Amino acid sequence: MYRLFDYQQKLVDQARDALAKGDKGVLIISPPGSGKSVVIAEIARLTTLKGNRVLFFVHRKELVNQIRTTFKKAGVNSNLCTIGTVMKLSNHVNEIPRPSLIIIDEAHHTRAKSYLKILNHFSNVPRLGFTATPWRMNGTGFDDIYSTMVEGPQVQWLIDHHRLADYTYISRSLGKSNLLKTSSTGDYTKNSMDKFVQSINFGNMIKTYERFAKDRKSIVYAPSIDSAHIIENQFNHYGFKAVEVDSKTPKTERESIMKGFKSGKIKILINVDLISEGFDVPDCSCVIMLRPTKSLVLYLQQAMRCMRYQPNKKAIIIDHVGNFQAKERVKVKTFSSNGKIKEKTEKFAFGLPRDKRNWTISGRTKPSSENSLAIKTCPFCFAVILANCKVCPICGEKIPVKERTTKKLNLNDETKMEVLDSPEEHSKLFETKYILTQDPSQFTSMKQLSEYAKAKGYKPGWAYYRGKQMGLFH
Repeated sequence: MYRLFDYQQKLVDQARDALAKGDKGVLIISPPGSGKSVVIAEIARLTTLKGNRVLFFVHRKELVNQIRTTFKKAGVNSNLCTIGTVMKLSNHVNEIPRPSLIIIDEAHHTRAKSYLKILNHFSNVPRLGFTATPWRMNGTGFDDIYSTMVEGPQVQWLIDHHRLADYTYISRSLGKSNLLKTSSTGDYTKNSMDKFVQSINFGNMIKTYERFAKDRKSIVYAPSIDSAHIIENQFNHYGFKAVEVDSKTPKTERESIMKGFKSGKIKILINVDLISEGFDVPDCSCVIMLRPTKSLVLYLQQAMRCMRYQPNKKAIIIDHVGNFQAKERVKVKTFSSNGKIKEKTEKFAFGLPRDKRNWTISGRTKPSSENSLAIKTCPFCFAVILANCKVCPICGEKIPVKERTTKKLNLNDETKMEVLDSPEEHSKLFETKYILTQDPSQFTSMKQLSEYAKAKGYKPGWAYYRGKQMGLFH
């Protein structure tokens, strides 16, 4: 049986309290890698302990097998559980024993027809949805499916408390391509992603892997099956054993490959949107993104796949497609003062995994909180700094003003290397990022004033005179 961490037990208690108060739907939000499966298992155990039946479903078979194992270790009564993929269960909804509780994993998919078919069939049964990313590209919310939201700790808190692994974020463009969005999904077209792969400088891809992630258990995200095979061949050509797996891989072979990766026999696993949500391999310490995306959900699920905690582990996220800089456009409906519905488009940048996000179950403009500030990369030391900085607070160089570029993502630079978000080298950066959200009149040291002044691009004398006024400098 699992022993839950304090924050996990709190999620269990809050979810059960909400149901006890009469809420029919509760959405539980906790970052990727924070242990949602053990929270699910504990709720299922407590439900079956009372002789009540649980219905659990998710969208992929791999996740079904994973939750079965978790339930067994947690002591859940399997005789009182119906577990399956959403497609299979939705096709046999009339054959499902009536549950006392419905549990949905990766619940950001809940708006899909197959999910709603099951929920509508059991419309009076309480439901719990679990997700790390309650977000849809069209901006619609989930408040018609879930009436209450329970939220766990933010990513930075989990890193600070050794519940997620810290990471270094590396960005290096490999090829030339103008990536185009498709009107049907809002993400990039397959054709433009394939053209990007054809332009890749694979020598630089291998050099980056050798420099930062050699011998690490790594997951590579490719944009298509054809490109995945190309990437697999390139790794093997340079002497690094890599194996590709996709939705068309035969079942037995696919299971063997997954087992080999988890056991460590396979070091580099290449996939196409197959390994993102819920895939649990704690000793995987590297993610390589060759799949550009305009989906915040896909970005976070893939980028954080290597951040499962292990003692002394420092993950590596290698972004070859600039996903952290991607911007998503969202259509949002609002009400004017006269009660008429208006629709407007909002745009926001994804940022980095540790950024604070203010999630909501309602339709919204963007999931970022007021403290998630715009960032850019210093062209001299490659540190991530605040977008309004005129002088880099790390190296002290004056930041040149860049000319405007087209709205298409342009990956023309084949040599630029950016080492981003490394707390070991740039710990002051993150202190500065958050100190800017404070009122300078509340500072209690000259150090705080100096950091604030540097990040704002103020003249050196500003901190001196302000400190003297506040009595901090004598």
